Amino acid sequence: MKPKLFRDPVHNIIAFDQSDEVERVIFRLLKTSTFQRLRRIRQLGFANLVYHGAEHSRFVHSLGVAHVARRMLAALDCGFSADERLEVMCAALLHDIGHGPFSHAIEKVTRVHHEEYSAQLVSDPESEVHAVLSEIDPSLPDRVAAYFGPRREFPTEKHVLLDIVSSQLDADRLDYILRDGLATGVKIGVYDFERILTMLETYEGTSSKGQVSRRLAVSYRAREAVEGYLLARFHMFKQVYLHKAVRAAEKMLEAVLSRAEQLQRDGHEFGAVPSPRLSKLLAGERLSTEEFVSLDDTDVWISLKQWRSDPDPILSRIAGGLLDRDLYKTIDLQVEDAVDIARTIDRANALARDMGLDPDYAVLTDRAYDTPYTPYDPEHGDIGAHIPIIGSDGQVAPIEDHSDMVHLLGRDSYKILRLCVPTELRELLRKEQMT
Repeated sequence: MKPKLFRDPVHNIIAFDQSDEVERVIFRLLKTSTFQRLRRIRQLGFANLVYHGAEHSRFVHSLGVAHVARRMLAALDCGFSADERLEVMCAALLHDIGHGPFSHAIEKVTRVHHEEYSAQLVSDPESEVHAVLSEIDPSLPDRVAAYFGPRREFPTEKHVLLDIVSSQLDADRLDYILRDGLATGVKIGVYDFERILTMLETYEGTSSKGQVSRRLAVSYRAREAVEGYLLARFHMFKQVYLHKAVRAAEKMLEAVLSRAEQLQRDGHEFGAVPSPRLSKLLAGERLSTEEFVSLDDTDVWISLKQWRSDPDPILSRIAGGLLDRDLYKTIDLQVEDAVDIARTIDRANALARDMGLDPDYAVLTDRAYDTPYTPYDPEHGDIGAHIPIIGSDGQVAPIEDHSDMVHLLGRDSYKILRLCVPTELRELLRKEQMT
């Protein structure tokens, strides 16, 4: 049987061998409407408003993650069984199917993490994904869903498999750093992927509960490559994921959805009613599997186009701003100066009211942080968050013990604190600060 080929901008050719039982299942999952829906969800949300090439979807990323996971399994060469290969590749492929429209931004409104929906879409007997998996093995849906649940509940004997899907050196991060860097044109999102891949190893680790399990590690010979990988991720957060205009757009989306939610509760007569599934999501209700699969970025864009002409001026202005890239401007605040933060926010709220604006929707606080590397913590050994290095003597130690650079990366997090406000409000604040 001929392999199914995909031309990928990062990995060149991604091929699924149809004579291989595991890869045949992966291709069947890929064809489901649940997975095809990811074509309609952008990987980077509003990043294309700053980096115009960032139009790639969760579909292409998830396909890449499955490919990377497969290559990691082959590189480790631990005699994994067909069942283990199937579990890992299914979990890698399906890890993002629970993302809603605009991914992380909408989670702030719904307060439901995407991994909860990922587990639901795998476990629900009514879902298309469940049908594919259960046909192979009735226990397979629950085994795959376990990869999206709490780490402490994951079987100890399979920790190395979980490390491939979710860790600080997992297939997800190994793909999205390269893919997002390529799509945005940010050259800092580059690292030596092949070197890391060929230097992957495993070791026997002991958890804080005294349980022994096989874990993912990397040879000391790839230390510099891992340093480059961690630096690339750090700079991608600074330059792309936490870019001020990208974050301003995300905060505006949160605000317009919150406004729609408030108006919906108040019985507001919308110029055009949001789709039933989006209305239900805004109301804080849990969507059924069928409802969730039918929801994507398109629903939000349609609503924004309708809300641009809505009689509510707040809803109309923010929706129009997102459609036309008339974004709120940002004001950086000193993270460590609580007095200055409170003073600036209070003054911004007062000026907004004087201008006839509602501070709840005109003065948006953006708090975000990223930890480039989480160091080893003996009190949380079960999590296995750190990246272990196997030295020339065969001894295993956290990479920060062998790298001053990684040690420094793990000491602090990159934090931002900004106000996102309409342009005219920022100009008033700036004039006051200059006098």
